[in-house]
Amino acid sequence: MALALLANLLVACESSHKPIGSSRLILGSGNGSILVRSPDGTVSRDASLRLTIDPLPAIDTDGFLLPLVSPNGTHLAWQSQSTADWPTLLAQPDSTKHLQATVSGRPLNESGTWTQTEMLLLGRMATDKGVLVESPRSDGSRWIGMVPWDGSTPRWLVQGEHVNAFAALGPRGELAWCRRNPMQAEFGLVIERPEGRLEWPRREGESWLMPVVTPDGVYACSLRDGILELVFLPLAAGQSLTTSQAEPALLRNRISMRGSPRAAFQTFAACSADRSGTRAGLLFFHPELRRMVLWNPFKESMIALAPESVSAWIQPDGSALLTLKDRLVMQEIPPEPGMVPLHMIPGLWIVRGRDANGFILIGPADPKQCLVSRLRLGDKQTLP
Repeated sequence: MALALLANLLVACESSHKPIGSSRLILGSGNGSILVRSPDGTVSRDASLRLTIDPLPAIDTDGFLLPLVSPNGTHLAWQSQSTADWPTLLAQPDSTKHLQATVSGRPLNESGTWTQTEMLLLGRMATDKGVLVESPRSDGSRWIGMVPWDGSTPRWLVQGEHVNAFAALGPRGELAWCRRNPMQAEFGLVIERPEGRLEWPRREGESWLMPVVTPDGVYACSLRDGILELVFLPLAAGQSLTTSQAEPALLRNRISMRGSPRAAFQTFAACSADRSGTRAGLLFFHPELRRMVLWNPFKESMIALAPESVSAWIQPDGSALLTLKDRLVMQEIPPEPGMVPLHMIPGLWIVRGRDANGFILIGPADPKQCLVSRLRLGDKQTLP
């Protein structure tokens, strides 16, 4: 299966791609220009797009959690073994008591792998210094730590008797995480900032999940009585709020009347916490629309991306690489009405990072193995 998929990719390594229908986007450039072919066939400008696939060493995984790539694209971490069930992944009171879980990593381009001796679950993001992990403890608590990229002992960021989970780091070193008493089911939300600690307000029966920290504030999921909402707290550097002051400042957007902790988890499962917060808004998988969506709380707008897209990577020029079930496509943002995304390569490929040479892709090989490849985009060449 892996060889067949690789063969299909190699066929597309260097070719000119023409979108089906009236798609306008060929390749977004640094200055935001768009190469146009009119629907009537008139060509004002066109281009060929050279794609090159560099296969990298594959990895053996638990077959569920997606690997993480350091922001500088030099290192890779993954869940190499896990017996975690859904309650355990969601840090719920009925988590398994017999967890076996290991996290592994390596330099991206090398095959030499380290594996942590601690029992760890992979976290939601990585930094250039290491990867976030969670450590379920024998007393029912859960700690949050960071494993350095050399695979050495975790540095514990949050310890204690509480169940701590779903951590995310911010651009100034902020740490946001969800915390609950081991005897309770609902999570509160805590943010450690240079300005001090802020605990989010919580209504009766409300649970906070999946925080995302950006330069403009903090996003999170709210779950209460089956209602799943995205919530944004505007919070700039240097600004301080108390819990009571934060309550009226929260901006809410309901996304499902059939919400659950599992739905909240899946909303961000294919987009790491550091890539979810973009200049265009919060990037997430909409559980009702069944596609990737951007929510801008300041403009109160929702931008729906390609139908059936399950993951997205926003580029600096504002376009996006989107994962569909059978192909990787490129789409401008906001999408042009009636314009079909550009088909780039076939197969189920998810962009998980980029290095100096291209995009780092993860794709399935079999239930316990992931293919790792680099997608390089060559120079544009104007066609006659």
